Amino acid sequence: MPLRSTCRCTLCELEIRMLRNLAFTEKDIFSDPATPLPLCNYSNTADLLLPLRSSPANSTSDQLLSECLKIHAAHPVFIETLLILVFLPMLHRAVRRVLLFQPALAEEDVTQQALSSLLQFLRSDEMQTRRTHLAFAISRAVKRRLFAWAQREGMHDAPLKFEPDILASLIIEDSFESYAQLRHFLDRCVIRGNLTSAELDLLIQYKLEANHGEDFDNSNGHSSNARRQRLKRLLAKLRRLAR
Repeated sequence: MPLRSTCRCTLCELEIRMLRNLAFTEKDIFSDPATPLPLCNYSNTADLLLPLRSSPANSTSDQLLSECLKIHAAHPVFIETLLILVFLPMLHRAVRRVLLFQPALAEEDVTQQALSSLLQFLRSDEMQTRRTHLAFAISRAVKRRLFAWAQREGMHDAPLKFEPDILASLIIEDSFESYAQLRHFLDRCVIRGNLTSAELDLLIQYKLEANHGEDFDNSNGHSSNARRQRLKRLLAKLRRLAR
């Protein structure tokens, strides 16, 4: 995942300013003896952003995110700015997706809501007590809040459309019970080995990243059709496990 996008939207301009601002304080953070060891292995924000953005939502990213959250109380501005930068590509895609289905909404309003949703979840009680699947949980929660807000805001113009699917509740839940059951089901599948990290990443890309096949071509030469077929087999597998 590139550190920066090539467009000049509000989020991309914000990224440039944030990186510039963190450059003035990052030396004190990374050289502080109280900073957890994994973070001390990095000399600047850009070096830390690379593994945080490129690592899949697994134990590696969990460890780095956990270490960042440990020093949140001591360096709240730095850590929150850093986490905004970490999830900025996700926010970028989410904002574009919302504007695609709700063109009447102003881009700045959607962007502001996306940032607000991220900060609210980072400061929430749920985030303070969560220990695993951190990137997964943050991405899911922010998109659920943003898409729900956009649906309310654009209800009289062009309501958001979501495909009915076994995983649809990952974006907007009709009930807390169904959401809890689905999260428990996926967590148990991973723990038992029924679902691999690669398969979980594919589900995240398909639903959490709001990617329904448009970007399924990749550098490894796998065609979008092949990945869609793989997704169909994975969903069939999940249905069998659910039964």
